[in-house]
Amino acid sequence: MIPAPPCSATDESLSATAPTTACWVAIEQPGPWQSRALESGGSRLPDEVARVLCGWSEDLDIKVLLIRSRHRHVIHRAGQTRRVYIAPLLSRPGTLFRLDVEDVQEVIKFDPLTLIAGDFNAPIHPARVDLVCTNGRRDICCAQLGRPLLEQLEAAGQEVWETTHIGGHRFGPVHLTLPDGRIWGRNGELRGSTHLSRIEQALESYYFKLGTDLQGAQYEQVQISDNSWQVRAWLNGKDYSEVIERSERGLSMESCNKEAVTGHIFKVKNF
Repeated sequence: MIPAPPCSATDESLSATAPTTACWVAIEQPGPWQSRALESGGSRLPDEVARVLCGWSEDLDIKVLLIRSRHRHVIHRAGQTRRVYIAPLLSRPGTLFRLDVEDVQEVIKFDPLTLIAGDFNAPIHPARVDLVCTNGRRDICCAQLGRPLLEQLEAAGQEVWETTHIGGHRFGPVHLTLPDGRIWGRNGELRGSTHLSRIEQALESYYFKLGTDLQGAQYEQVQISDNSWQVRAWLNGKDYSEVIERSERGLSMESCNKEAVTGHIFKVKNF
């Protein structure tokens, strides 16, 4: 029997495939990660902490990731701190807060709505952070393709962390940059800015491929039919406007050894 090809063998377009959120929270958690790392037993997080973080991800406009450094794989001992990054994309665009906490219980004392609002006192991290998905327990493509990218970014002098599932195994290697909240895949292609809807990401991706970066643009969309929108972005005194269409993607294997599922494609009309 011929084995199925890996999900990352797909030639599906990456444009407008990023998940959306108002806030990213990345928490350092060394040790092994299971397929669903945030759930109880999915890592060595205390069960209470795991339950709270799962609740944030499931019920609020927050996405929580666990991160680890290849150079800090030991389990934390008394007196050691763990890193926490918070990026409130909508309320404080371009801002990345950094906390160093001794006890992960400190994280769940935050009001999650305060995190989304960016309304708290914490040091601002001055540099970009790259989070590369290497969670091979979730999908082997992430480990096989993510680790070489992590090494490449480290060699280039970037601050890089391994992370749990970001979304989109089939676009591996997948990584997230903060504070801009952009997700990248495959050969460094832009999947989209996660504070934008997929409709807006389609416009962003289209112009990015043409050499125009709309980072920081303001967006406006008007629905013109069941499956199309007029989307406008303006940046530095210039307007960018296109019709975005939604179509059926058809069956696609989103993860290795899983059944193919349907989905949608968002792209510029006639592109």
